[in-house]
Amino acid sequence: MLKLVSEKRLRIYPVSLGCAKNKADFEKLLALLIKQGAEIVLVPEEATHFWVNTCAFIKPAIEESLEHIFDLGEIKKQGQALIVSGCLTGRYGVEKLKELLPEVDEFYGIEPYQYFAKQEPYERILTENPFYAFLKISEGCNRNCAYCTIPRIRGRLKSKPVDLLLKEAEFLLTLGVKELILVAQDITSYGLDLKPKVDLVNLVKTLSKLPFEFRIRLLYLYPVPNLRRFLEDLLSIPKVVPYFDLPIQHAHPEILKAMRRPNHIESLAETIFYLRTVIPEVAFRTTVMVGFPGEGEKEFEFLCNFLKEVEFDHLGVFPFYPEEGTLAEKLPGKVPYRERLRRRREVLRLQKEISKKRLKLRKGKEEEVLLLGEDEKGRFWGISKTQAPEVDGITYLLSPKRSNLKLMPGELIKGKVKKTTTYDLYVEPIIE
Repeated sequence: MLKLVSEKRLRIYPVSLGCAKNKADFEKLLALLIKQGAEIVLVPEEATHFWVNTCAFIKPAIEESLEHIFDLGEIKKQGQALIVSGCLTGRYGVEKLKELLPEVDEFYGIEPYQYFAKQEPYERILTENPFYAFLKISEGCNRNCAYCTIPRIRGRLKSKPVDLLLKEAEFLLTLGVKELILVAQDITSYGLDLKPKVDLVNLVKTLSKLPFEFRIRLLYLYPVPNLRRFLEDLLSIPKVVPYFDLPIQHAHPEILKAMRRPNHIESLAETIFYLRTVIPEVAFRTTVMVGFPGEGEKEFEFLCNFLKEVEFDHLGVFPFYPEEGTLAEKLPGKVPYRERLRRRREVLRLQKEISKKRLKLRKGKEEEVLLLGEDEKGRFWGISKTQAPEVDGITYLLSPKRSNLKLMPGELIKGKVKKTTTYDLYVEPIIE
């Protein structure tokens, strides 16, 4: 095991791959290592240890993880060590990886901070923008989607205690974070395993009472049957932004059945239409998968028509990968890989027009923008309430004429939308 206390000061070169949940875990590890005397370096040559926190959810993620491991293994010199943690070890096991990756000196599993602390830490080192942070509220998943490797890698649902999440949230807000983004494999199920039970709505209510200026965003909401009431309850909570990420994966009933996904897609559409009438500024994001076994032209066209009907504001699309050990790996009706890629391109073209149309509806409306930085042209940029960082478009701030307005990253600014493009907004600040 890595010795945190040694004659030679540890200098860690970190590489974090994969989702926001993986990133949050790694940020806790980095804070723990620094607290115990380690130093983070940004140049491999200065490191005593390379540390790759891997993703292994789908084939391309595995390939990316291996590429980083191979690259660092090649440049590793005497006196340097290569450490690997995260989903790759969770999916394949340490013993198998030791045989396959001899260049790796040490392996740790998921949530690698567990190896260095008796209790889960709440302190973190933010590795992206300092004004938003992903708050991971649970680990694992109890769903049994036919294509998914998560239960095998991460195990069953394990919700974080409310008091730990409050400590972590307060720590992040004290650092200057202005947006907490709740993430998990399935945040809808939060608290079902806790005693006494605490549901997601009550957790969000508790977080919203923290005495800071900030907002709350929710990602990875499983589309449950009672969705309308659930979303209304969340929208009634102060600080929750009108933005919901609802991964549907598909729309055709037979494909959803084969995927082992809920088949109440029409009810979901009705909920979205209803909420848009009562809260016009609400935005919806989804994720779909194309080329799942059994998806013919009819099923694919059904999906495209559903996307045209609902018009999600934001969308991610992935081709199906027959992941080892999943139920979908052996299903009949395989779709050729080239055809899966073609369908992905078609959905992206479709969504491009939908996104442009949805954003145009926001022209002339008021938006609250979290400023995240300044680009090379001197323009401030950030995210509105209806844009999640790292996955959606961004908002540029237009400087009002004859204005001496002084702005700083980290501020929440109100403005009016003056221009929209396919994915981005252009907002002029409202001077009060």
